Amino acid sequence: MKFATRAGSSLAVLAATVAAPLAPADYSSDVNAPLVLAATANDDVQPKIVAAPSDGHYIGYLTGAGYDVALARLDRNGKSAWTGPTIVNDRALSSTVDYGCASDGVNAYLAYATTAGALQCTAVSPTGAILWTTVTSAAAGNVPAQVTVASDGFVWVAAIEGSGTRVQRLDPATGAASFATPVQLAETGASQFIADIEPSLGGAVIVSCVRYATFSGPKILRAHRVEPNGTRPWAANGVSVFTTGSLQFGNFPPFIGDGAGGGYFAWYGTGPLQSYVQRVSATGALLYGTNGVAVTTSTAGAERTDPSMLLGTDGRLYVTFTQHTPNTSIYGIFAQCFAKGVAQWGPTGAVVEPLGGTYSRGWGRMLRAGSGVAVSYNDAINAVQDNLKCAMLDAAGAVSSRFDIALNSGSKYRYVAADAVDGGSVLVWQGGSTGASDVWASRINDDGTIGPPPAGVFGDLNGDGVVSAPDIAIMLSQWGGPGSADLVPNGVVDAQDIAALLSAWTI
Repeated sequence: MKFATRAGSSLAVLAATVAAPLAPADYSSDVNAPLVLAATANDDVQPKIVAAPSDGHYIGYLTGAGYDVALARLDRNGKSAWTGPTIVNDRALSSTVDYGCASDGVNAYLAYATTAGALQCTAVSPTGAILWTTVTSAAAGNVPAQVTVASDGFVWVAAIEGSGTRVQRLDPATGAASFATPVQLAETGASQFIADIEPSLGGAVIVSCVRYATFSGPKILRAHRVEPNGTRPWAANGVSVFTTGSLQFGNFPPFIGDGAGGGYFAWYGTGPLQSYVQRVSATGALLYGTNGVAVTTSTAGAERTDPSMLLGTDGRLYVTFTQHTPNTSIYGIFAQCFAKGVAQWGPTGAVVEPLGGTYSRGWGRMLRAGSGVAVSYNDAINAVQDNLKCAMLDAAGAVSSRFDIALNSGSKYRYVAADAVDGGSVLVWQGGSTGASDVWASRINDDGTIGPPPAGVFGDLNGDGVVSAPDIAIMLSQWGGPGSADLVPNGVVDAQDIAALLSAWTI
């Protein structure tokens, strides 16, 4: 495994073991050289990103000749916190399906299928150690899986089994299963396959499934609520997020929590190709009508697909989508804002990137930028070159600034994003110019720049602008575990961190 190297800097007073924290941050400010997270001779694919301790992130991906399940950890500046990735499961598969990655802010949890077809969940500590692995199904096959952490800290895994979805609840400390038999989400005469799982209130979770009766028939979303005791208070077959139209074949859209125990759903339907949003309450009520609300009032003359959404700090829902003029090479990126289900940015939405002739344009992702929002998107100038761009939006949906994120050669796709410290966002993607695909990352700041977050005083753990006795006290309180005092990022506060802090002593 190759990880990005970084230029080291040193001071004569520091030992080699404590020089690392003073090295330049790994998130690059150069659009032609974004951070390379994983680049092996084999494919490195399907990245996921979730929160890690000390304002960092865990990044899951598949790697190796058999698409092994791997996990890396970056600190807030983009430095690798480990000497290399943790190989969660060494597999010998010839193809991939979706897998799950979640965290509780301390440990990471991954749900995946093994070579033998067992469905497993593995917990990984901040140091990269595997804490436990639980088999939730012995013979599910190479099937998609999802995982989340509930409000009470328990870990939930959902995966396809047969024509339905099976759900299990695991103790975060031991991996012990709560249910002797997993909860079954199934329907007579129809299939219900896992799309996503997110926490609700009181330790419960909401599970979304793609439901269809025949292979070529219409495909809709159903939502289920599962309580910590395994009961399901909503309709036996789930709540229909929408009833008219169909998802495109192979589309399993994610959803996000609404901050009140319910969820926001975004999807695009076929006939016409149009994007919609829906809100389902914690009680299973449809708050945006039986079929949701379209991102535009008109469906004529354009295709609007691949919606990405974000719940803003102002409580409004922001959605970006790709717009395409049928049978042409004319693409644009648009966005819409909803307040209680009412569109705020006009009947056609806000223009992020105007309609224009290009090879392709899409993969729009809604990002948090300070107290506002931004949209990243892919602008493909030809079949082998994708340029990653970003637009900052003001409260009215107007573009306040536009900048490049990554212009290095090659393709870029499968984007995932997460909030970052100081109001920024981290964007991770898969791509490459020749041969095997690699995993890349970039940090977008709230001021319209890319690169590391604003620099603070190194070693200033209590934020008073100096390094002094209170910072030592914080470090000692975190001794032997993860935390903000992990200045030499190895997942644990230890003697290296004391040496680094003393070297930065102010008073």
